[in-house]
Amino acid sequence: MAEHASAAAPALAPAPLHCPYPERQQKAKQGDSLDTVDKESLFANYKSILSRQFAVSLIVEFIGVMFFQILGATAIKEWAWIVNGFALTVWIYTAANISGGHLNPAVTLSIFACGFFPLTHTLLYVALQVGGAILGAYVTSTLVPGASVGMGDGGPGCFDRTVVGDGITDGNIFGWELVMTFTLISCVYACGVAKPGHGSHTPLAVGLALLCCAGAGGQYTGASLNPARVIGPLTIFACGKDVCWIYILGQVAAAALSCSVFAFVSGLGPLNPYTSSRTLHLEWHEAMFVWMTGSPPKRLRHTGRENVNDMLLEEKKRRIAAKSASSGSGARASGALGGA
Repeated sequence: MAEHASAAAPALAPAPLHCPYPERQQKAKQGDSLDTVDKESLFANYKSILSRQFAVSLIVEFIGVMFFQILGATAIKEWAWIVNGFALTVWIYTAANISGGHLNPAVTLSIFACGFFPLTHTLLYVALQVGGAILGAYVTSTLVPGASVGMGDGGPGCFDRTVVGDGITDGNIFGWELVMTFTLISCVYACGVAKPGHGSHTPLAVGLALLCCAGAGGQYTGASLNPARVIGPLTIFACGKDVCWIYILGQVAAAALSCSVFAFVSGLGPLNPYTSSRTLHLEWHEAMFVWMTGSPPKRLRHTGRENVNDMLLEEKKRRIAAKSASSGSGARASGALGGA
């Protein structure tokens, strides 16, 4: 009897708790960093602030905008629209698999507003983008003969009255920057946020959007389309003080408009509180936490590094697997009844 009870004891031991994310648990045990890239939706990629890849993303955004500022500011006038378009293409290709290749505060703010990028990431991205443009403008001041810090209007890369076409009013500047920036960000949404996206062709499409816009509106405003490209030269050369706000206002308005149009056509992103509260069954305060951080609430976390996109992807895989299993069971049951 004692021997029998002893033999049965292991069967009565409590079973280990089931982890609802077995794939993630297995990867964590293997030391997998989980820092992967969704190649269909490049601009909506983000990782936990605690991850190494996020720190690298900030560095890449800083460097990318810095070199974009240098290349765009030093192009000869006749080729400026082509140089800027292809310079943006090159640097988005360079940054895409690391930071998403935003390289533009207007793009980052628009994607945040639509619920595809967290608030904390947005603030840090914008700060590093502006910082990169400022350093790029400073480097330009040391590379271009005759340029100097604080030189005023006419500095390399400046958006001021010297680049505004004759007869162009402040309203024209606002309108052109709104139209061009809206075109650029709409291309970002269509190619790099919506699914299915355009994958490796996305950077080229966005660069061509800038090229087309600069070729059309560059003669009137210089074609900034990027608040960082305005703030950088303004900080170093003290240029465009009377018109900088018009450029930035037009670009921010375009960011809001492009988000509104995309949300109307395709819906809000997974981080938007209204969306996340329904898809993840969250309380409102939890949904706001998701929008601010991009991370699920603590009760849903298992590694501490997952983001909402990771959870949604695995949830989709589980539903597909469950549906397949259910279909298989149904088919076997039908076969058994038929045999009977």
